[in-house]
Amino acid sequence: TRLWDQAGERWTTLSGDVWREARGLLRVTRIDHPEAALIAPEQSFFLRENLKLRLLNARLALLSRQFDTAQVDLREAQAMLDRYFDARSRKLTQTTELLRQVQGQSRQVTVPRPDDTLAALSAVAR
Repeated sequence: TRLWDQAGERWTTLSGDVWREARGLLRVTRIDHPEAALIAPEQSFFLRENLKLRLLNARLALLSRQFDTAQVDLREAQAMLDRYFDARSRKLTQTTELLRQVQGQSRQVTVPRPDDTLAALSAVAR
């Protein structure tokens, strides 16, 4: 019986140690956007590449004075950042702020017509 008592004590000690280790390995947290947590590493590469392409498209649209297209691409990039990236990250906060500044500065600007420019130049030349 003494042997059984020692075996029972060892089993209790061992099971307690295993349980403590298992609790240390597992962490349960709440995820606000579950689709972001379910992205595989290969998909995260393509997600970043798609984000880069959106920003490049917005840049090209701004350079070609297609302000509506640029606004759409900037909004889509912002939506991707909000949906798939960690909102608590300092880098994401900075990136989001820069993106908002670009959106605010890229409002459609009216470009003067050539005949208005010529009329202003002739008025100055007189």
